[in-house]
Amino acid sequence: MLGRLAFRLIADWFVPPCPVDTHTKTWVERRMRWLADRFGPDRLRTAAVVLPTDEFFPDRYTPDEDGCRGCLLRMCGYMGVPPESVHLQIVDDEHMPDAAGLYQMRERSVICLARSQLADPMRLMATVAHELAHELLMKGGHLTGDEADHEQTTDLLPVFLGTGIFAANATLKTKAWSEGRMEYWSYSRQGYLSSIELGYALAVFAHFRGEERPPWAKHLRADAAVTLRDGLRYLRQTGNTLFHPDTYQRRTAAPTVTELGTQLAHTSATVRLNALWDLAECPDPPPDLMAAVERCLEDSNPTVQVNAVAVLGRYGASASGAIPQLIEAAYHGETGAMRAAAASTLGQIGTDAEQVVPALTAVLRDAETAVVCAAAGALARYSRAAEQAEPKLLDVLEAAAYVNAQDRIGHAVAALRAIHPDAGVRIRDHFAEADAEVRRHALAELIRQERGER
Repeated sequence: MLGRLAFRLIADWFVPPCPVDTHTKTWVERRMRWLADRFGPDRLRTAAVVLPTDEFFPDRYTPDEDGCRGCLLRMCGYMGVPPESVHLQIVDDEHMPDAAGLYQMRERSVICLARSQLADPMRLMATVAHELAHELLMKGGHLTGDEADHEQTTDLLPVFLGTGIFAANATLKTKAWSEGRMEYWSYSRQGYLSSIELGYALAVFAHFRGEERPPWAKHLRADAAVTLRDGLRYLRQTGNTLFHPDTYQRRTAAPTVTELGTQLAHTSATVRLNALWDLAECPDPPPDLMAAVERCLEDSNPTVQVNAVAVLGRYGASASGAIPQLIEAAYHGETGAMRAAAASTLGQIGTDAEQVVPALTAVLRDAETAVVCAAAGALARYSRAAEQAEPKLLDVLEAAAYVNAQDRIGHAVAALRAIHPDAGVRIRDHFAEADAEVRRHALAELIRQERGER
């Protein structure tokens, strides 16, 4: 017995770590599987990995509209977009502030590119690939644009189609220069996924294709290349992925209650987190799984814990048995994300005001804005039953108004309006003697909400 335990410990010691956190790992694998469900796994398996070389772009590049149009036509061919379905426009940067590109879906969609992109072919190709991915996903009916992660998914599709090296290499641009004795350095980011996230996505891509040492890795920037290497090593030795070439099956229906129950008890945190995300998407989470979700509150993985807390809120009053654990998490959760999720879920459960309202009132003292906003939002759900929280909410509003912390101001005003029948009078009286600028911040938010502008 002792020998087997020692062997297991030694084996675990040599298991390579995943180079990305649980949330990133699960999201990348889940969305890669989702892309395979919609575009077919063979599209990934047979994709040519497009490189920034003469082999793929034999024409001499010129930093003008003609050069850009040539790159667009090449990328259309590599990504399977009919060139006649998109129209290119080069736009001066002042008309596209903080944007490298813009996609407008029409019968013939418009792709607008910032003129500054023409000076950097790598960044240009990354932007072109991203906008063409919009065409495939949105005009193809796979995304609406309202999804919380639609831009990240749009960054991921080029990886799936073999054109992801450009995005990975263009995520960060640095510039150094000197003036006299002064040295300067600056950087700018591009895209919605980091080079580390794209490096892991490329590892999932290569692993599914059976590429143990992909020759194209040498074209990646260093941080993405290291993540690709470490990710491939992890995937080869553990097989722990939602998108494995030996087990992938096209998903045509939502998982059953039995399947979700099995996944919530799985040894892999990735599988457990994926099941929680599936539950979060259910219109009505199955009652039979509430106990399994509650067990995840004690999960060894913090990311699984936070998501279990969030899913539990979907059960409403039925989850009232978890209130003591949630209060403890709202007070003492190790991360702001945990404390905020617990506070929000207490509001969604909406029972036991005698115990919960004092706890949420105390949570209003948290240092993190997200936690304070979650607690205020939860108190608003208790409406008149949260009347004892009114003085502390006014304190939060006053402190936030001094620094014009708009999120705190908005949530505090909304909670006071839900709790107090004459909240407007109460707020005006409280700020009657306050500094004019502080009073202006507080009353402006009150007026906006009374007008229904927020």
